[in-house]
Amino acid sequence: MARPVIKVEPLIMKYARYCSGFDVSTAAKKIKIPEKQLRELEQQQGEVKLGQLKKISEVYKLPLVYFLLKKVPTDIVVPEAFRVVYDSEDVELSPTLMLAVRIARYVQSTIEELAENEINYDFKSVTTKDDPEKVATYFREILGVTLEKQKKWNDPAMALRGWKEAVESLRIFVLQQNLSKDNVSAFCLVDKKPYVLLLNSSEHENRRIFSLFHEIAHILLHTSGVCTPSDLSRNSYAYTQVEKFCNRFSAALLVPEADFVSNEIVKKLSKLPFEKWVSADIKTLASKYRVSQEVIYRRLVQVGVLDEKEYEQKRKELIKGFEEYNKLPKKNVPIPQYRKIISKNGRAYSGLVLENLHSNRITLADAAEYLGTNTRHISAVEANV
Repeated sequence: MARPVIKVEPLIMKYARYCSGFDVSTAAKKIKIPEKQLRELEQQQGEVKLGQLKKISEVYKLPLVYFLLKKVPTDIVVPEAFRVVYDSEDVELSPTLMLAVRIARYVQSTIEELAENEINYDFKSVTTKDDPEKVATYFREILGVTLEKQKKWNDPAMALRGWKEAVESLRIFVLQQNLSKDNVSAFCLVDKKPYVLLLNSSEHENRRIFSLFHEIAHILLHTSGVCTPSDLSRNSYAYTQVEKFCNRFSAALLVPEADFVSNEIVKKLSKLPFEKWVSADIKTLASKYRVSQEVIYRRLVQVGVLDEKEYEQKRKELIKGFEEYNKLPKKNVPIPQYRKIISKNGRAYSGLVLENLHSNRITLADAAEYLGTNTRHISAVEANV
């Protein structure tokens, strides 16, 4: 019996590979077909054996039905703003990052479908010419998180959860994915509503907190972006200006200037030569505001206590220490599945899916699909959202 073959449109094949993040050579190797054959499938309509198409579907992480389409979907996976990030147009997003963007797009479209009313935002218009300190004060008031509350959070994990809950109360949806193989801390999708941002779950909670508000600045600027806050060397000039604004905003929101400059440790450091500073003081400040030491050093530059060159010196030391920490073997502590699901999807999105389940707008199977799990975990998710 002849094996079934399927006719596939060349643009569908090409767009599928683009969405996977693979170049032609890498994709061909993973699919286990000659590179020439894959190029031909992307240039003219061809026939593909069903088994081979299943392999392509598996490698590209796209449903088999996608390859039966006659036209490329109209929904844009990667925002236009992502294209101005780099100096070179040749820079492509990695497969893991492309998959994360696709997941965020899927969540974005699902929220749009499940929300009873259209989600709108009334944030004031902001540009990079605005004072990031004033913008940070404005947005902190909207969040309603006082310094007293911030300082009561016992550890970085509690602080991250508290900040995420405050952000999600504004109908900004916060997701997380492991992007440990990418030099990416976070990205956001702001080209359409609802606004969705995604954090790199492999990074320390303190770093994620900073990235969270870095992305909030992108939202206020209404500029989608994929961000590498510690490395702007590859960024275009225009995007660098945006990134600098976002970094300043995040630091200002997390460490308000008036409280910071009145701190006794900061006053002491302002009178001491940099060579006589002790790391314990920086650690104390970082612990007080529940931020990283890098944020404290950054803030000391911004309030005029530390020189930019000295900051760069300390930043490089901290990055090196962080890289060495990542190389150390980690304890394999079992994490309940429901916690993984909530962490990945965020409480706001998870809650929205469950609300629709209980109002009988979707089935249990639908809820599991939307949350990327199976039905047996839904009750535990519901008990812990």
